[in-house]
Amino acid sequence: MDAVSFWDMTYAEISAAIEGFNKRQMHDMRAQAVVAFRQADLLATLISKVFGGKQAAPAIQEAFPGIFPELERQAEKQQNWQLMKARIEAYAAEKRKRGEARGNNAGRTTDSDNV
Repeated sequence: MDAVSFWDMTYAEISAAIEGFNKRQMHDMRAQAVVAFRQADLLATLISKVFGGKQAAPAIQEAFPGIFPELERQAEKQQNWQLMKARIEAYAAEKRKRGEARGNNAGRTTDSDNV
């Protein structure tokens, strides 16, 4: 806001501008606090890992959610792949447990009389 527009404003407009400025300042301070807290948490995790800690360092998309959407989509795809692999392994284990034979034609005869 420049000095000329300030003198053309009413008291209510000036109060609203000051209130908006204060809210914006508070929002910026909160954002900086979240960044500082997250950075400290990441540093503590990485330093712990260097000194033999068992906690794994988070991936960048886990550390900063929403900032790297392409990496998040890639992680979701990989997670779906891993989920499907686990389901297939569970299905195969269940088939083995039941004693079902392998293959599509297992247990079938080639005789046309058994149709």
